[in-house]
Amino acid sequence: LLVAADWAVGSWSEMMYYKSKYGIFCKQIHSLQESNEDILILGSSRAVHHYIPKIFEDSLKMTCYNAGSEGMCIYYHYVVLASCIERKYYPRIVVYDAYYRDIEISNKPEFTLDAALDRLLPHYGNVHFVDSLFDLRRDFSENVKLLSKTYRYNSKLVQTIKCNYIPWSENKGFEALNGTMSEDYKVGDVLKEVNEHNLEDRKLTFLQKLITMCKENDIKLVICYSPFYNAKRSTSIDIINEMAKSNGIPFLDYSQDEKFQKLE
Repeated sequence: LLVAADWAVGSWSEMMYYKSKYGIFCKQIHSLQESNEDILILGSSRAVHHYIPKIFEDSLKMTCYNAGSEGMCIYYHYVVLASCIERKYYPRIVVYDAYYRDIEISNKPEFTLDAALDRLLPHYGNVHFVDSLFDLRRDFSENVKLLSKTYRYNSKLVQTIKCNYIPWSENKGFEALNGTMSEDYKVGDVLKEVNEHNLEDRKLTFLQKLITMCKENDIKLVICYSPFYNAKRSTSIDIINEMAKSNGIPFLDYSQDEKFQKLE
């Protein structure tokens, strides 16, 4: 009875997940299994809200999709690109919006391996590189949990319903932030000393793997650090900048661009 119930609930959850028409699940399915655009944008929430595919398409006459995902770090971005290449889709250009949390140890639920695994759970068993990411955390209890079909959709019911029935304003992955920002708004002081205790070695390894993957598959990779309003520059970004330079990858730093430091 338990196995039958797990199969029934899991199968229904799977059906609802893959029927998603809006929101993060629809976007994730497209990014991992359907995307075929010339330009692919990767990154966290800053990528989601900063890069408008239509502008790239109008300027470069190339198709574009924003595959950025809020709260995700380099583990997730790597799997998205790797899954594309696995199904023989090779973007001509990948724009990766770097964030200092992509290479630092995170003490919050976001920007961690666990966050990436939780988001990617529905694709376990269907995408090879998703499975390989789970191997990094594989233990006996996790092996048992992954036998359950329902486990893959645990805590995703509400979001699945939203992704099926509540329209989500987005344009090829881009999500606009609407509202008015006050002049004294402050993102936060992100300037910090870089030391061995701040950096997560495995994240650095995956960043290098993403760079290498692009080079081996003749994909033009451009790493950007998009504007911060009223915030200091994180010195951790210098590590990403150095990695880009050592691999011959363009690194475009707009974080302190004066055009974006004023509200007018």
